[in-house]
Amino acid sequence: MDVNNVLHTLGGRFATGLDFYERRSGNYQLILPIHHEDGDMVDIYVQDSPMGDGFIRVCDFGMTLMRLSYAYEINTGTRQRIFDSILDNNGVANDEGNLFLDSPVESLYESILQFAGCAQKVCNMRYWGREIIRSAFYDDLKQCVMDNLSRFEPEPEQYPIPDYPVGVDWSLRHNNRNFYVFGIRGNDKAKNVAISLLEFQKASLPFISLIVHEDMEELGRRERLYITRNADTQYPVLNDFREKAESDIERFAAVLA
Repeated sequence: MDVNNVLHTLGGRFATGLDFYERRSGNYQLILPIHHEDGDMVDIYVQDSPMGDGFIRVCDFGMTLMRLSYAYEINTGTRQRIFDSILDNNGVANDEGNLFLDSPVESLYESILQFAGCAQKVCNMRYWGREIIRSAFYDDLKQCVMDNLSRFEPEPEQYPIPDYPVGVDWSLRHNNRNFYVFGIRGNDKAKNVAISLLEFQKASLPFISLIVHEDMEELGRRERLYITRNADTQYPVLNDFREKAESDIERFAAVLA
């Protein structure tokens, strides 16, 4: 199919016109007044589709994810699920970073707008409100425990003291030692965990506490003090826990053997 002719025919449908340049043989970059929030033009290319005659592929050659990576990483299961949901909801596929959709020629105008909207939504992930990002913390902690610490027999939501209302987010076991993992997001959770640690200690429970903070620096001074007085070890952010927890558990278990 002659993509050049298709684009010439399509140009009249855009109010301000459509310009395009052949970057490589058969690959055309579209020049359209469709922009990201910072004013940069959305990267859109078209080429023949592997679906054959009657279809055109609209794609970005990886430019959207490259742009996003400068300020934001899709580096957790939750962020990946959100990213995949954006693509699914907009009918866009991902081929090793190249976002694309295959459009019937007669629907190319609508497909270009659809693809541009999807690219804008993906890049706008970096502008989401902090609360949306924060809501991923406990899901990310769960994934980290299940993926990285599965050999320690993780069990969620354990209550070591019968009838005591506050439990342990994750219980791990290694060399007959109990490791209690608490995720902390905010002052209220920090207070509850500090009280729980005191109660567990009073009950003479044999355990080592691993405290994982969403952001330790955001806790109030008093809450940080309470946690520090009673915790065995703390991880100021989740990435620290992800990198160090396995070796820390091995070390603690060896010391207490």
